[in-house]
Amino acid sequence: MKALILEEIGKLALREVPEPEPGQGETLVAVTRCALCRTDAKMWLRGQRDLVLPRVLGHEICGVRESDGQRVAVWPAESCGKCSHCMAGSENLCGNIRVLGFNKDGGFAEKVMVGESSLLSLPSALGDDLACLAEPLACAINALEQSETPRGANILIFGAGSLGLLLALAAIDLGAIPTIVEINRDKLHRSRMFRIGLGIAAVESPGSGLFDIAINACPASETFHQGVSRLKPGGIFCMFSGFNQDENFPSCWINEIHYRQLRVVGAYGCARSHFTKAVNLLDRSQDEVRLLIDKEIDLESAPEGLQEILAGQALKIEVVFR
Repeated sequence: MKALILEEIGKLALREVPEPEPGQGETLVAVTRCALCRTDAKMWLRGQRDLVLPRVLGHEICGVRESDGQRVAVWPAESCGKCSHCMAGSENLCGNIRVLGFNKDGGFAEKVMVGESSLLSLPSALGDDLACLAEPLACAINALEQSETPRGANILIFGAGSLGLLLALAAIDLGAIPTIVEINRDKLHRSRMFRIGLGIAAVESPGSGLFDIAINACPASETFHQGVSRLKPGGIFCMFSGFNQDENFPSCWINEIHYRQLRVVGAYGCARSHFTKAVNLLDRSQDEVRLLIDKEIDLESAPEGLQEILAGQALKIEVVFR
């Protein structure tokens, strides 16, 4: 089978490789779609703390289970199922978790080996083009859960890329009111139809209003100060994206948390419960979410697609396996 392998940092190679052989509790999935993620692009060029080389990247996957022909979305993690985090439904915090495309081969291949417990059958009306976006949407749902988002909450989202827009979609589904901040006018323009479809407000700066929750869906460290300063007393800042550079945070920023009793929470990845919610939300929001898909490509074109994603030239690009 064909697979696109990250052999070393900066080097992707298309290879013919043997099909993986499933072990106990595992199954083969014939990949139909794998969406490109900005994390894939960053791992290609700079690596990542959980990346083990050589590696087949790709963690936004849907396909067909070979054993029975069932269409499935793939929760890209395998947890131990026994630790306190797994028992509490927070499998994404499991200390022994293995993640497709990071420390286990992922979806930039014609077939991928997946644990049976990581598969979710798809509604008949949900197309593969949308089903492969369940993982990023599930991560957005996790961020809103960590932020304890109530109905009617005013949420400030930094970044009008695909994750920021999916955050807004999930917030609206909860009855919250999202406002997106994006300094790049090209990104604002590209997201226009999606935002109009959902009635999402978008601005180039956070302005002077106060919000219940602020979430960074971009890696710029200045969003921390901007977000904290725009929170109401008792508000929550959710770190959804890691920062892209080392930063010394002035004490006045930290003191804001103290004096106004703010909270800072983290959100990383997603658990199975978030993934199930994401598939159901995708099924209910098909027309809107499909506006995020800019391009469909073959596996050979994935390196060029990753460059476009990294440069901010596209929202979602999907590899299609014919």
